[in-house]
Amino acid sequence: MTKGIGMIKYGALYLLFAVVLVVVVMTTDRMRNNHLLKETKDSIYLDNDKERATFAAEIVRKYIVKPDQVLPTTEKGLLPYHYGYADLNNDGSDEVFIIMQTDDFCTSKGCQGYLFSHTQKKLAYWKSIYRPILMADESHNGWRDILMAADNKMYRIEYVAGTYQTDLTKASEFNNRQQALIAVGLALDSKYYRNGGSNLALNYSQPIFDCQQCFLFSFNRYDESENDFYLTVNTKDKTVATYP
Repeated sequence: MTKGIGMIKYGALYLLFAVVLVVVVMTTDRMRNNHLLKETKDSIYLDNDKERATFAAEIVRKYIVKPDQVLPTTEKGLLPYHYGYADLNNDGSDEVFIIMQTDDFCTSKGCQGYLFSHTQKKLAYWKSIYRPILMADESHNGWRDILMAADNKMYRIEYVAGTYQTDLTKASEFNNRQQALIAVGLALDSKYYRNGGSNLALNYSQPIFDCQQCFLFSFNRYDESENDFYLTVNTKDKTVATYP
């Protein structure tokens, strides 16, 4: 009897390891093949501060699109741009990051990203990047590092010589594989997923300037297989919550 229980125990551990491995493989494939994901909800709608939405839209209109250019409401199921706010230099005023998503600003390698100050001064520009775009824990020269994806990798962007690095070939790679594995385990073990969840997968449409230890997952339920559900996981404080 004891031997049988042991076999069940090790069988369960093997199954958990297999699920984690599948999620990691799915994560790699998704980053490589589909950095323009179909969205859950855009930060424009999640942000209740209309002034921030208006401010970001004004920057796009004045400094990014051409005078005669009109952005579509959606293109290929995607909104024309995403934005996020954070006080990167701890001066009491937020900077705003905007990443475009229409064909005019994107290639197969990624999309154009911009960082502006609270006075609408352009601070940095990246040619081919994609999400996730996160705020790192570390700082350089008084400015928080920015984590962003490009070329199927994550990069740490530092503030050097009065500006953020824009040449990603000179930026250091950021490896969060270990944290991703921890996040997968927390999501699998959460009450939300254990209650009939299936098809867990990392989703990169998390808010811009989300935390370094934050992850977003999509999953299905056996009784609602056609609907997608979402979980946010913070590996620092070990919390799991539904999203949005």
